[in-house]
Amino acid sequence: MDRGRRAIPTLNKHTDTKYYQKCQEIHQKKLLSIKSTINNSEPHRPVHFGRNLKKEQLKEERYAEIDRENRILLEKMEQIMQNETGEFKPSSSVRYGHSLNKDLRKRQLHKITQENQAILNRIQMQTPTYDHLQWEEDARQNQKIARNISEFASTKPKDGNNDRRRVTPDDSFL
Repeated sequence: MDRGRRAIPTLNKHTDTKYYQKCQEIHQKKLLSIKSTINNSEPHRPVHFGRNLKKEQLKEERYAEIDRENRILLEKMEQIMQNETGEFKPSSSVRYGHSLNKDLRKRQLHKITQENQAILNRIQMQTPTYDHLQWEEDARQNQKIARNISEFASTKPKDGNNDRRRVTPDDSFL
C-alpha cells in the first residue's frame, strides 16, 4: 500500500500540511504558465499563394469575352430595331449548310493520296536487300550437313502421322 507523503516522518503536521499546500499552489501556477514544446500553429504561407492569379486571369478573360459577345448581340438588336419593315434580313455574307474548309480539305486529301502513291511506287520498285531464294538454298545445305554429321540417323514417318509411335519387338521396354 502506498502511503504517499505520510511515509516520511514529520515533527509538526500543521507546518507540513502548509508546506505541502504551498508546493501544490506553485505547481498549479507552473502548469498554467507552461508553454507547449510542440509548435501546432499553421505554417507560414507566402503571400502570393493566397491569391490564385491564373484563375483570376482566366475569369477576367471570360468576362471580357462575354462582354464582347453581349456588345455584338446588342448591335444586332439595334439593327433589327432600326429596320423600317421590322423584318430581319440576314447579311449576304452569312451562308449556312456547308463547310468553309471543304475545298481545302479536298486538296489536302488529294495531296496526301498522291504522296502515299509515290511512296508505294518507290517501295515496290526497290530491289530487296536479302535474297530469299539464297536463304532457302542455305537452309537446305545446312540440313544436309547436319544429317551427314549427326550420330543418329533421322527417321521421318512415311505416313505423315507422327503422333503415334510404332512398337516393334526389338524395343527395350517390352
